[in-house]
Amino acid sequence: MSDQSAIELVGGAWARLAGWLAEYAPSSYASLLPPASDEAISAGEARLVHALAFGFPPELKALWQVCGGVEKVDVPGDEDGELWAGKFLPGGNLLAPEPALWQRLRVGPGEADPWEGAEFVSFLDAEEPSGAGKFGMEVAHSADPTLQGVGDWSAMTGTDLSPEWLSISAYLEAACELLETGGGPLLEALGERRPVLALGCLAWIDPEDGREVSWQLIRP
Repeated sequence: MSDQSAIELVGGAWARLAGWLAEYAPSSYASLLPPASDEAISAGEARLVHALAFGFPPELKALWQVCGGVEKVDVPGDEDGELWAGKFLPGGNLLAPEPALWQRLRVGPGEADPWEGAEFVSFLDAEEPSGAGKFGMEVAHSADPTLQGVGDWSAMTGTDLSPEWLSISAYLEAACELLETGGGPLLEALGERRPVLALGCLAWIDPEDGREVSWQLIRP
């Protein structure tokens, strides 16, 4: 994918998602950071290239050029801290350029790379906006076509990467389709989870799980 194509596709998909959040999930919308600076993206990529000889996928850089990640915002009424407003995608919190490096660069000098040189970067973290969680979603930009695209990563399974989506834009479009129509390819991938609105946040939960905070299913 060319840089220009990535910018157009990711930019369009992101505008669609951000518009939905602005209308229906204001707390999640408030968590969005402004675009990352060219300097921050370039500095992160330079570290990655120096350590592992590959850079950020063009579509990930394109995403950061429209949103630089998420920040913690107060969610009024969430007394038990069940909600993270920035976790509005099923894969987790959108990471800024620096936290996105954590999984790939977490080993010390002389230590073996647990990912065995796999050319991917985590861009969503299901647990930590710092990128130091154990689960999330990654985007790969590899010469091996079977490793290109977006898929789950787990700190416990190491190099067992299996891209499920062709691109970040395809993943974002699938999320938008589910929010807008109630169907689409993301529905099956979610398992028992469903999108809900809770105190102005978009969240993805199993309705059978016990929750203290009140929520309602999204019904387009």
